[in-house]
Amino acid sequence: MDTVRRGRRRVLSVVAAAVAVLAGVAGCSSGSSSGSGGTLTMWTFKQTHVKALQAAAASFKSQTGITVNITAYTPDDTYTAKVQSAAATHNVADVLEVHAGGEDFTFGGAGILSDLASSVDASWRGRFLSGTADTGLVSDAVYQESLNPKSTHRGVKKGQLFSIPFTAGTFGIVFASKSKLAAAGLDPAKPPQTWQDLLDWFKATKAKDANAGGVTLGLKSSSTGLDWVLEPLAYGYLGKANYQALFGKDRTQAWGSPNGQQVLSLYDGITPYWAAGTQTLAIDDADRAFAQGKSAFDIGGTFTMSALQQDGMNPDDIVAFGLPAATGGAISDLKLAPIALTGLAISSQSKNQADALKWLNFLTTQQQAGAFAQTSLDLPGTDLGANGSKLVGPHLSSLEAVFGTGDNAYNPGANTFISPVWDITVAGDLVVKMSPLHELTPASLNSQLGTYVANGWK
Repeated sequence: MDTVRRGRRRVLSVVAAAVAVLAGVAGCSSGSSSGSGGTLTMWTFKQTHVKALQAAAASFKSQTGITVNITAYTPDDTYTAKVQSAAATHNVADVLEVHAGGEDFTFGGAGILSDLASSVDASWRGRFLSGTADTGLVSDAVYQESLNPKSTHRGVKKGQLFSIPFTAGTFGIVFASKSKLAAAGLDPAKPPQTWQDLLDWFKATKAKDANAGGVTLGLKSSSTGLDWVLEPLAYGYLGKANYQALFGKDRTQAWGSPNGQQVLSLYDGITPYWAAGTQTLAIDDADRAFAQGKSAFDIGGTFTMSALQQDGMNPDDIVAFGLPAATGGAISDLKLAPIALTGLAISSQSKNQADALKWLNFLTTQQQAGAFAQTSLDLPGTDLGANGSKLVGPHLSSLEAVFGTGDNAYNPGANTFISPVWDITVAGDLVVKMSPLHELTPASLNSQLGTYVANGWK
């Protein structure tokens, strides 16, 4: 299982299919477009990053004389296919934006990425948000996982560094329409402080507009309900130790126990307020529905803000905040730990390694990372320090405020306490059967999750 498992499996299943092709062409030289010495090519799978990267490239050229040409290939499977075909024709871009903690290992193990370990020193690594700097590093755990015949990371070597953080963020972010809140008599300037308060907001907007006052979430990818809402809610209510015990071997504390019953009952409180058909919406579709005014709330991650803007929603009409903790739980001020979401990598085929390193260095400075954030509406992996809120601008400052560390911060990347056969899609499918489908009650879902966890440890 990947170091950061959330939101990556759907990408890695596609990327893994390219490994055989990539491994066969590792070490080949790139095409003429990336061999000019004064020009770099960069590919990304995020269309929302293109404008910001182009602005960065213009500034970079003015300082260094080096031109950087940016191209996006979307969606993710199209991007993977592009890298695969380019590797076969010896024409991979100099720089690639990759899914951090997953895709970088797959491409790196196949020989398509340069090892940055000797180039990224301690000072450079110190720029990044706490806990994110080593996301692209082949740790012992990643190396051991790569030895599995079914691993997507086969070929990596311990100590290799295939990417550095570019964007970072977390899940469990609630986005609300200011206009719909106001219409329901709610004050957008005073976000809910507890889970119960949030449910009251859902109730008010749904009562005001039964058709377009509900909550969207991309539940077609069923793990989103589990990953983005249920797990942080459970962490806040139970605290770190009891939350981790839900996935452990002790059946008196794991799913199926009274603790599991309590948090599932809390989660079930959202059931009456889902927008109609939300279980059929992919993540992008859920964001688009919210942007089009078909719901009052959308639950996603820090990265969702840029998608909403791309879908035509004015960021000025959005209030965003972290999922609040439930009253009476172990943690009252729930924070969310940042994880690296995308990384910057250099192709092993590039003839412009030195210039590519300069570009990576430039993109991860505080000033440039802040400028990127304001244009893309996506938070950077670079730690912006005390001036972070000013550097990212007003639309992202509330998102940066949800970050935290320590035992009061839910970390979606922590998974060492989970059975290696735990499958978030299988568990997510069960959760969707309870909410929104009403096919399971909290009690019956708790029992089934308990059996699933127990069987995973056998």
